[in-house]
Amino acid sequence: MESRKRKLYTVEYKTDVVRMIEEKQLRIADVAQDMGVSIDLLYAWRRKYGKIKEKPDSVEAIAEIRRLQKRLIEVEEERDILKKAMAIFTQKPKSGITS
Repeated sequence: MESRKRKLYTVEYKTDVVRMIEEKQLRIADVAQDMGVSIDLLYAWRRKYGKIKEKPDSVEAIAEIRRLQKRLIEVEEERDILKKAMAIFTQKPKSGITS
């Protein structure tokens, strides 16, 4: 029976591969096939070494999010008003009304 030797990859190599996948938006299946490794292995590397989504911790970031949320509500209200106005102005005049 023949024993297979496992390839060992350095942390630097793994992070470089993950960075390449993320920056170039490559398909993991394609990269796995090109490298001769399993797809599951690349997914594990991405989970471990991929970009960590940072939460906005700073006061400025939270304030900006709140400001943008308020502005979004205002813009949605303006849009709804304009939709109603367009509906009113594009109605055909009812017959029987003379000027």
